[in-house]
Amino acid sequence: MDNQDTFLSNIRTALDKAPGIKRSKTTFPELFASTNTAEILQKVRSRTVAEQDQLIEILRENGNSLNVCTHIAVSFDEAAAVVVDLIRTKEPEFNHTKHVMLHDHPDVAALNLWNRFNREAVTLHTSFNSDQQIKDKTIASFIGITAPTNAVADSATLIQLTEPGRPRSTSLLPSIHIAILRRENLLADLTEAYALLEEEAHLDSLVFISGPSKTADIEAHMVNGAHGPREVHFIVLCEPMPEQSVEELSDEKSEIR
Repeated sequence: MDNQDTFLSNIRTALDKAPGIKRSKTTFPELFASTNTAEILQKVRSRTVAEQDQLIEILRENGNSLNVCTHIAVSFDEAAAVVVDLIRTKEPEFNHTKHVMLHDHPDVAALNLWNRFNREAVTLHTSFNSDQQIKDKTIASFIGITAPTNAVADSATLIQLTEPGRPRSTSLLPSIHIAILRRENLLADLTEAYALLEEEAHLDSLVFISGPSKTADIEAHMVNGAHGPREVHFIVLCEPMPEQSVEELSDEKSEIR
């Protein structure tokens, strides 16, 4: 028996299947079962605020193990304050100038960062699709700010679709990646993520991001930032829902923290 047969035999034993059994819809019905996408989407779209807040806590816990820092903001002004503080306190890794690349996205624009640096040596760029210098500007930037389509709480994973004005490079090249996440765009697991992605009619490419870039190739010593950002920050935007007051939301924010 060769290695492949031995490997498959071990799997069959672990699954309590007969040694010579072949995979089929009859012998492994759970493996070939189709996913009820409509049911999954209904669950996602009917999720209550309380359930969304539970996902935030799961996202935070799983993000901690991946060296992801999660911030909670109840407004765009509060989210912007977190971003401004990061820009001011973090230092560029490869040069002495502070360039920041912003995705061309309404939620990033709503931070109004252009009016928050008065006489400070901070240069902001937006990844407009028509800009022929996006590559050079992104390479010069030490922080990239995006608004991912979704985030998966179960694995603290961002799902970043590549679209005009929202290139992958913004989340991959700068040393620090800041992601602006709306609470309602949090998903429980990858099953929900794939169900949503199936609805994308013109999906070009996408990136799944779980924490900073890392490697342990050299003497099994973990190093962040080997092939991409060395820091990742989630800013979860929890604007008041119609049934919530600002005071109630502030209380929830304190509980999550």
